[in-house]
Order: sequence, then structure tokens, then C-alpha cells
Amino acid sequence: MNNSKSTILVPFDATDLSVKALDKAREIAANQSSTSTIIVLYVIDDTNFYPKEIAKFISNMDDLDKLRHNFEKTIREGVKMMVGNEVDSLVQEGIMAKSMIRVGQPADEILTVSKEENSSMIVMGSSGSLKKRHDRKGIGSISRWISEVATCPVALVR
Repeated sequence: MNNSKSTILVPFDATDLSVKALDKAREIAANQSSTSTIIVLYVIDDTNFYPKEIAKFISNMDDLDKLRHNFEKTIREGVKMMVGNEVDSLVQEGIMAKSMIRVGQPADEILTVSKEENSSMIVMGSSGSLKKRHDRKGIGSISRWISEVATCPVALVR
């Protein structure tokens, strides 16, 4: 990754692990050339707003769509402030950074942004949800999928 230009994608949701991932990306960018850019990405997960199978049983989808739109708008306003604070902090440290907000299935959106932005690396937290069910450490399903499918290196942070 000693290219003259690199883009580090960090999926961020303000959880402890995403904060650790952003810190790791900050460290990587600081040790690279000044042309490294960190993209702080927040994905509004719209996959669980309502089960798609129930749509045929809802008589007034217009009301539901308005509710969904208002929900997304409200979340987006908060996310802009949250992610904006992180980007401002990076810029104050002399690291080029920008924010992005996407709506959709998190893994799909992370992979799409990675390709669109020609990311050199993805740095993300791994929830290790398997650990909650077993006595061994695992990685989260989204981070596992990203690490298997991404076209660039993926650093998982615990």
C-alpha cells in the first residue's frame, strides 16, 4: 500500500469496534503518503424496516412509505452530524477524509462503495457474534462476507 494515492474505507456506526477501526485507519493513513483519504461510511440498514413478505397484507403502502421516508430522513440528519464530527477530526489531524451515507443492506453497500471509490483497503470492526453462541471467537457475518468478497485487502479490528 505504498502507492502515491490510497483510499481507506471505514464502515462506521459509532460502536466501540467501528471507533477502533477508524482509529486503525487513522494510524494507517498517518503512516502513508499525504494523499491517503479515509472514507467514513454509514449505511442505513433498510432491510428490517418491515418484512417484504408482509407488504401484500398492508392496505395502505403509501402511509408506510411515508413513515419509512421520515425514518430515513431523521436517521440521516443524525448520521450527518455524527460522521461529520469524525471527518472534521481527521481533517484537523491533516488526514484527507470524507463522509458517505448509503441506504440498503450493509454488506452490499460497503462492497459497492469500495468498488465505486476504488478503495485500497477496508478497515472495519468485527462483532464476533459467534462468540456469543460458542466458546470460541468468531467474526461477524457482515465482516466475514466483506473479507471473503471484497476486491481489496480487508483489516478486521476486534
